[in-house]
Amino acid sequence: MTWGESVRAVFVKGRSEYDATRIFVDELAGAFTRQGYGAVVIDALGEPDLDEALAREAAVGPTAFVYTVGMLGEKRDRQGRSIGQVFGAPHVLQHVDYPLSHLDRLEGTAAETALLVVDSTHVEAVRATFGDERFAHVGFGPHAAVGEPAAPDESAEAFVEHRPIPLLFAATNYGPGEPAWRGEDGLVSDIFDAALETALGAEFVAPLEALDLSLRAYGLDPADPALQRTRKFAMAIHEQVRRVRRRALLDAAGAAGLPVHIVGAGYEGQFEHFPTFRRMGAVNLSEVSQLMRASRLVLNVNANFGAGSHERPLSAMLAGAAVVSDHGAWWDENFVEDREIAFYRWKTLDADLERLAALLADPAAAWSIAKAGQGRVIEAHRFDQRTQTVVDAARLARARRPDIFAGRGES
Repeated sequence: MTWGESVRAVFVKGRSEYDATRIFVDELAGAFTRQGYGAVVIDALGEPDLDEALAREAAVGPTAFVYTVGMLGEKRDRQGRSIGQVFGAPHVLQHVDYPLSHLDRLEGTAAETALLVVDSTHVEAVRATFGDERFAHVGFGPHAAVGEPAAPDESAEAFVEHRPIPLLFAATNYGPGEPAWRGEDGLVSDIFDAALETALGAEFVAPLEALDLSLRAYGLDPADPALQRTRKFAMAIHEQVRRVRRRALLDAAGAAGLPVHIVGAGYEGQFEHFPTFRRMGAVNLSEVSQLMRASRLVLNVNANFGAGSHERPLSAMLAGAAVVSDHGAWWDENFVEDREIAFYRWKTLDADLERLAALLADPAAAWSIAKAGQGRVIEAHRFDQRTQTVVDAARLARARRPDIFAGRGES
């Protein structure tokens, strides 16, 4: 197959909280266009009949791949065909959340689909619960920064002058709440409680790993076929860790008196006892990017994406802000601590937030981290640097399923 300027690629976008995945699709399509592809974007929200829109685009000519974020893996048209079958081309489906959290859709996803996930432990979670042969490909595809680079501030003084927001936190609040397994039978509840304790007792333990450790502690074998459906509900551990750790971070930041400007949904009536907090409401991702350009520091929590990426820190760096995030393996491999990014750790959270307060009081140090972080993102973490991962996933899926894709999408 020849991949080049004559190759068409189709991108489909749909409904999205904060417009996030819609923007991801547009940015990636733009990156492929810059690399000479004929990138076509279908907006499912603007199509009265999506089946007709897909069939119409498929009839235009050979397609290298179809790309979506978190959608249409389970879709079948009126003839019962998957997206890949409609186009005779691999469907590359990017998950930007814990994939098992979308279990119904994942179970319905066509076997010839290539899955990309944003954390390497998510690859293992899918393979361990669905089997190595269930999908044509499952691979790691990290986030990229959204937006355009902010003009560099010329000095620490300009950094402060141009950025009136001292500390921005952008995330949905899921509020306090009981775990999803509460009310289940005693043994199930005990197993999941122990798994949650394991996950919260370390800097990072992947949800499925925590559950498997708990199963073994209760004398059960995770490889037992009777437990495979239960293991897929490791998603409940993911959801609870995310809920608990986001709240723990904000509680600690509020107790430390940090001037956190909070953007996102779910904060009505929450954290009102912290006088240094300012709740700014929910805005879309483009507006968040603009707020990042007005921020000196951006605070992030990966929660249990401990071996993967998140879009917000990358976008914040591109916007010229210094990022403070919980430590994670992918960040450690790709960024230099205290030069390009600052970390806090859950076991030393209070002390690390004191260091954050010191960084807020030292604009020259924050400006230095912001400059270095932006340079690193421009070099290696924009959508232009993510295209090859998508191309490789499509090629691998095509090779695995020649019965569907052979001889189509070639130029």
